[in-house]
Amino acid sequence: MKQWLYVYLQWLLRELRMRYRASAVGGGWLILQPVVHILLFTLVFYKFFQVRWPVGDGSATEYGLQVFIGLSLYTFVADVINRAPASVWSHPYLVTKVRFPVEMLPVVQVGAAGLQLVLALLITLPFMLWRGGLHWAVVLLPLYLLPLLLYVLALGWLLGALSVYLRDIGHLAPSFSSLLLFLTPIFYPASMVPASMRWMIDLNPLAWAAEAARSVLLNGTVAPWDGWGLHLLASCLLATLGWAFFQRIKPGFADVL
Repeated sequence: MKQWLYVYLQWLLRELRMRYRASAVGGGWLILQPVVHILLFTLVFYKFFQVRWPVGDGSATEYGLQVFIGLSLYTFVADVINRAPASVWSHPYLVTKVRFPVEMLPVVQVGAAGLQLVLALLITLPFMLWRGGLHWAVVLLPLYLLPLLLYVLALGWLLGALSVYLRDIGHLAPSFSSLLLFLTPIFYPASMVPASMRWMIDLNPLAWAAEAARSVLLNGTVAPWDGWGLHLLASCLLATLGWAFFQRIKPGFADVL
C-alpha cells in the first residue's frame, strides 16, 4: 500500500507539472483560473442577464459566491470527464512494456482535479469570514462531497477503459461536460427549475453536491441526509462497477495499444 501511494503521488506531481510546464504562471493557474471564470460569469449573468439569487442580500458578491462554489464542483467533474478518456491510451508504454497499475492513471486525473477543487473552496473561506464567520456545519462538507468523489472515480475508470477501444469518447466528452454545465444549477438557483423538471436536479449528483455545499458554506444549514444516503449508495455501487469493468477489460489493452 505504501508503495502504491508513493507511485500515485509521483504521477500526480508529474501530471500537475505537465499541465503547467509551458505556462509563465505555472501552478498559479490552479487559483487564477477559477477566479477569472467567476469574475467573467458574474459579469455576464449578474450584470447583463440580471440574475439574482433568492437568498442573501442580492449583491454581486453574494451571487459570485453562490456561482463560484457550484462552478468549482462542476470544474472538478468536467476536468475528469475531459481528461480521463486519454488517461490510459496516451501511455501505451505503461500498458505494453511495464508492469504498472494502469487503473491508477484515471485516479491521477481525479486527484489533479480534486486538488484544484480544494484550492478553490479554500478561496471562499476569507469571504465566509467577511460575511459573518463559518458555521460548525462546514466540517461536514468533505462528507457531503464523498458521493461526488465516488461518482467521479467511477467515471474515470469507465471512460479510461472504454476509450482504449472507442477513441470517439474523447471527442464526445467536451460536449457532454458542456451540457452538464447548463443542466446543473450553477449560474441559477435550483428553485428556478420548473416542478415538472425537478427530477433532473434530484437525479443529478453534481446538482445535489452543489446545493449541499452552498447550504453548508453560505447558510450554515445541514443538507438532508436522506439525499446524501441515496447518492452515497448509488456512488458506491457505480464505483465498484467501474473498478470491476476496468479490471475485466484491462487484459485486452495491450492488444489494442
